[in-house]
Amino acid sequence: MHAGATTSAADVTRDALALPGGRQIARKLAIAVGVAVAGVALATTLPGLEELPAHLAGADPAWIVGALVLEILSTLSFSLAFHGAFDRRSTPRTSASMSLAVQGMNILLPAGGSGGLAIGAVIMDRAGVPRSFAASRTVALFLVTSAVSFAAIVIAGLGVATGVLDGDAALTLTLLPAIGALAVMAAVALLPRLVRADGEEPEGRVRRTLWAARGHVADGVEATSALLRGKDPLVLWGSIGYFAFDVGAIAASFHAVGVGGLPIGLLVLAYTLGHAGAIVPLPGSSEGGLIGMFVVYGATLSGATAAILAYRALHAGVPMALGLVGMADVRRLLRSGRPLHEPLRA
Repeated sequence: MHAGATTSAADVTRDALALPGGRQIARKLAIAVGVAVAGVALATTLPGLEELPAHLAGADPAWIVGALVLEILSTLSFSLAFHGAFDRRSTPRTSASMSLAVQGMNILLPAGGSGGLAIGAVIMDRAGVPRSFAASRTVALFLVTSAVSFAAIVIAGLGVATGVLDGDAALTLTLLPAIGALAVMAAVALLPRLVRADGEEPEGRVRRTLWAARGHVADGVEATSALLRGKDPLVLWGSIGYFAFDVGAIAASFHAVGVGGLPIGLLVLAYTLGHAGAIVPLPGSSEGGLIGMFVVYGATLSGATAAILAYRALHAGVPMALGLVGMADVRRLLRSGRPLHEPLRA
């Protein structure tokens, strides 16, 4: 599709059907539920987890409700960031539906947060948004939300290492992650100079794909800089809320199962580094990464396992439920043939 091109109602309808179908989503849901049930059953038989059933059975409903509310707020915060990142060119309803679909697909297509955003780019393309704009803003949204996580690592790591924040951990667990996060942020800032796809489009399908990918990454980093310089409140506060409310949800989950949580600095480090497990698209990688990091930073194995299982039920369940609603609405909007975005200004 060329920039600024429009699609006919028939094309839109056909493309809408190319999105993940109901059976495909249902199959992935069934697999996710089956893996979760099997994981809980297996966990209760492992050494060191003898107290796990008691923690789960005695969960405090009030704290569970609190974690649920925080998870909903986190999900809605992402919708705000999504609406701002795409220049408010869609109606609030359309942006909300697309962002909910993106988050739901993140659960079903775990890839460090990029799986759902890839679906978002497909939806934007189906809606007739120029691919270059959709790709750059998709990358920008991923980088802005990721930047909040890396900034949190820097603040928490330096805070605990210097004694500004409470917590007892070795410098390798506090200062080293902070330095690493700073290095990653600096490397991302330099990406446009390193990967800019200059010159003419090369021959060959693979080389063209790589050439285009380099250009999208460079454009995405530049769009990220523009969004941050513009200080759009939806993008900034939406991204911060997306992170902060989710941290609150995991803290509430620890209280729910009757386990004392970690000090805020260590909590943020364990939460952020633990989520790196989601980069590995395997069942249980997210839970395993979080449990491992919380144990490293001082939580007990049984307490961390109970809290993470409670948290993950909400962290996966809320976006998944709202994502199904969002995907259904996106399909209706696409089939209607109505434009879902304002055309780009020249």
